[in-house]
Amino acid sequence: MPPTRVGDPMLDSDHCRTDVDNRGTRRQESRGANVARILSAAETLCALYGSGKTNVCDIASYLKMSPANVYRFFPSKLAIYDELVARVLDNNFPVIQPVSGTLTSAESLRVFILELHRRVLALMRKQENLFELLTVADDERWPAFEAFVKRVRDIVAEFVEVGVRAREFRRQDSLRAAECFCASTAALWEPKAIRNFHLRRSLTAPDDLVSFSVEALRIRRG
Repeated sequence: MPPTRVGDPMLDSDHCRTDVDNRGTRRQESRGANVARILSAAETLCALYGSGKTNVCDIASYLKMSPANVYRFFPSKLAIYDELVARVLDNNFPVIQPVSGTLTSAESLRVFILELHRRVLALMRKQENLFELLTVADDERWPAFEAFVKRVRDIVAEFVEVGVRAREFRRQDSLRAAECFCASTAALWEPKAIRNFHLRRSLTAPDDLVSFSVEALRIRRG
């Protein structure tokens, strides 16, 4: 096969493909930067005024761009706020398994749920408007919040499976058990429930509720 020469269609094709790839990468990076700017503006305005009093025009004005430009990246206000919910959840409640070390599955579950409780309570007290946004997302089952709940459930299910293998918990469907456990502790970490839990001045302490829920998983002896 003769060597490729300058002006050869094969070489020109490779150059064109590289240029197209580079332009695509730049467009993607530019889009990502604009999406991040819009979400940051939405978070700032939401924290100050609340999501109900912040619309796409407000976000556009804050960024000194047109509303039409915002709609190039998000089809609606709901799409912006659903993505913002995902961002707030990732920043405030990274769902990571605690380092268990010598902890039993029961102890790991207790640490995990009480840490979620501590973080959501801190957000409720320090960032009331962002907490209110999460409450709406929880109540209306927004996709970002549903994904968060699923991550929590899946981690609980993993702890249950480990406990079953260690003969700490009775043999059971781990996913069903996780659903029940999450439902029974929802007052500690789900936004729409935690406020009522604290307003009622319940005699039940968070640790008591978690311990009660964990006991339902254990092997019944005697």
